[in-house]
Amino acid sequence: MPTPTPLPASGGTIPEAAAPHSERAFRMRQTEEFMDAHELDGLLIFGADRSDRYDAGQYLFRDRRYQHYVLPRHGEPTMVAFAAQVAAQHQLSRERGLETWIDDIRVGSAPELLPAIAHEKKLGRGRLGVIGAGYGSPFYPGGWVSKPVWDAISERLPEATLVDVTRDYGLVMARRSDEDLAHIATAAAAGDAAIEAMMALARPGVDETELYAEGVATMMRKGMRVTWMLFQTGLDNYAWGEPTWLTRPEPSRKLERRDMVWAEIFPNYAELNTHVNMSFTLGEPPAETARCAEVARASYEAGVAAVRPGATFGEVCAAMEVPLTESGMWHLTPQFASLNPLLSGGGSALGIREHVDAFAETYPHADGHARPFFDFEIRPGMTFSLQPDARSGRSGAIVGGVVAATESGCREFNTVSTRLNTVDV
Repeated sequence: MPTPTPLPASGGTIPEAAAPHSERAFRMRQTEEFMDAHELDGLLIFGADRSDRYDAGQYLFRDRRYQHYVLPRHGEPTMVAFAAQVAAQHQLSRERGLETWIDDIRVGSAPELLPAIAHEKKLGRGRLGVIGAGYGSPFYPGGWVSKPVWDAISERLPEATLVDVTRDYGLVMARRSDEDLAHIATAAAAGDAAIEAMMALARPGVDETELYAEGVATMMRKGMRVTWMLFQTGLDNYAWGEPTWLTRPEPSRKLERRDMVWAEIFPNYAELNTHVNMSFTLGEPPAETARCAEVARASYEAGVAAVRPGATFGEVCAAMEVPLTESGMWHLTPQFASLNPLLSGGGSALGIREHVDAFAETYPHADGHARPFFDFEIRPGMTFSLQPDARSGRSGAIVGGVVAATESGCREFNTVSTRLNTVDV
């Protein structure tokens, strides 16, 4: 795939939201200032299939995910939808008196329609920012536009200057309004409610599938989009990820006395994503598990203290490592992640080769990484997941919660998930 012309990380000053607040005007104003600062005549926006990670089109127009757009600096935007059902749903919303943010919806092949629309809007010789062809997150380090699509569009826009702005525009999206932060609070609360529901159900003999279903159902009853949970059980468990019975045909596990439940929960409200990491035990935790929980909580508190405007993402990661380093512990998952969009995550799997028997021998090429995927300055309105994971050998505990940078510090959104919980059995 030809590499678009890179830009240095920059951006204009993002204004405070007008009063009374118009979310659409706020987002569009940020985008217009971004285009001015980068001398762009317009944007070509490629939809992503995971809006919790990055979907600029959904951010700008609050419509269906995974649609594509042409947005001129001066003029009306156009959506290229995958099917007529997108337009039908849009029209029905209008008939019901609901707010919509885009008028021109067309259906067809993106490689053909996007260049045609760009020419129609007199952008064929312009400087166009491309969103989706460069770094978008640790999951999309090279973007999400396929080579055949990119080649077809490039051929149809031979006189345009195509500039990758994926990463830089992600930093614009990351500065959320007070309205968005209220929605994030709703999502974070749904995560805490899911934990409480799972704890109420957890007893020896309860199947993992029952707990998982209860957590998901609780969030859905609160109006969340729920894609999945990372979910593990067992005190002697150094793994992480979704339960393997979702991946391959195998039996789920039943809880035992003095057991442990671990999860990372992703309630998504108004396409604003949260990561709520948590663990709880059935009965009082063993001494080593309790010690891990204390270290994880210390790491969480270090993160809360470090999230400040002007600090960098990497500085928060480093601060959260200190309690683990001082305690001789390791962690499998990142301690810190940016949200909305998920632009970066901290180091992970630090120490697994030394602390888990035979791991290094069995998987000689499975290494962790120490540094963040992408470092940037924290600014007010940015949202993050603090998700400290403290492990001693095969014991461990995970706590966490969603936070946002404010003008003066850090706002916490979760209460239940920020400490190791116990269930009386």
